[in-house]
Amino acid sequence: MIRVYLTSVQLGIKTRILAALVWWIPGVNIWYLMKIMRLTGREAELETEKWELDEVRAESEICKTRYPILLVHGVFFRDFKYLNYWGRIPRELKRNGAQVFYGQQQSAASVEDSGRELAARIRQIMEETGCQQVNIIAHSKGGLDARAAIAHCGMASCVATLTTINTPHRGCVFAEYLLNHLPDRMVRRVADTYNAAARHLGDAEPDFMAVQDLTASACESRNRITPDNPDVVYESVMSVCHKARSGRFPLNMTYRLVNWFDGPNDGLVAVDSAEWGSRFTLLEPAGRRGISHGDVIDLNRENIPGFDVREFYVQLAAGLKDRGY
Repeated sequence: MIRVYLTSVQLGIKTRILAALVWWIPGVNIWYLMKIMRLTGREAELETEKWELDEVRAESEICKTRYPILLVHGVFFRDFKYLNYWGRIPRELKRNGAQVFYGQQQSAASVEDSGRELAARIRQIMEETGCQQVNIIAHSKGGLDARAAIAHCGMASCVATLTTINTPHRGCVFAEYLLNHLPDRMVRRVADTYNAAARHLGDAEPDFMAVQDLTASACESRNRITPDNPDVVYESVMSVCHKARSGRFPLNMTYRLVNWFDGPNDGLVAVDSAEWGSRFTLLEPAGRRGISHGDVIDLNRENIPGFDVREFYVQLAAGLKDRGY
């Protein structure tokens, strides 16, 4: 039990606490123990299968793309060393031969400012590795940042492919409604609190009001002056939730509101807003759960029935390799 408590990813804090609380209740403790055994048993089985699969295909290095992979995070997050925004995905990519880098832009900045940060980061990667281009995989606002870097910061010749993941290319009507109807004093208080905290975490000039760049009107205006470059391959991926409980807090609270304003969504971004480029992939596993905005980057390290997020990115990278990127 100690080993299970210390090593299980799927057990979660909630289950651990409840197990400790009911441990002394006869009957209930046995029932909860059986629940833990089923949960961790499935986890052990899945991890064993993945380990065996990676061992079999180790020599083929199916994720060893021609150009390095640059993972670009979304708004209100940073690329921390020990708290990876992309969960278990980077490790799985590396195990299958990928060379992985991170965007490292500030957690909250305008799209144009983040685009300039990404441009500097791309130049740094090219200098360090000697590569001629990079493959960008960008989540949420990161996709907008990457498009700005390509179109406005001279990065078109340095980017082979851009794959956006759940990116609001056409903005969020829900976000625009909130910003237009919440009291200015409340918004400013939240902004000041966030900016102060972000500075302590490493942001040089955090700007909470960068969320204005995610509104439908802002994205519509930006799209007119941010054309796709014909020399860059643009592709997009989107996931969808089927019910509010598909997403953990706060996505379980925003799902219905976004659904009212924007339609089918992942708890934050509408499906119609995310489609971009020459290829669009909609992730919609069987069952009633769906895949949230956080699930699609393995933010919660949760094994979702019918959707192996790590294998999805492995196959995404393998596809880039097969096409010569």
